[in-house]
Amino acid sequence: MRNEFEKILITKEEIEQICARLGKQISEDYTGKELVVVGMLKGGAPFMMDLIKNITIPLTIDFMQISSFHGG
Repeated sequence: MRNEFEKILITKEEIEQICARLGKQISEDYTGKELVVVGMLKGGAPFMMDLIKNITIPLTIDFMQISSFHGG
């Protein structure tokens, strides 16, 4: 498989560390509150899944589909 990217900006390990840190902080900040996590389809879903795996409190998941109209 050839490398199609010039360089990797953020490694998989860095993303995992960021998600762990954010998940912990969100869990602390929203303890006892209602948490709704909204992801943007389609590109945001993988990051959202990595993030919510690190949230330790109950939550509701939803998605929004967005599009842009060029010149309209």
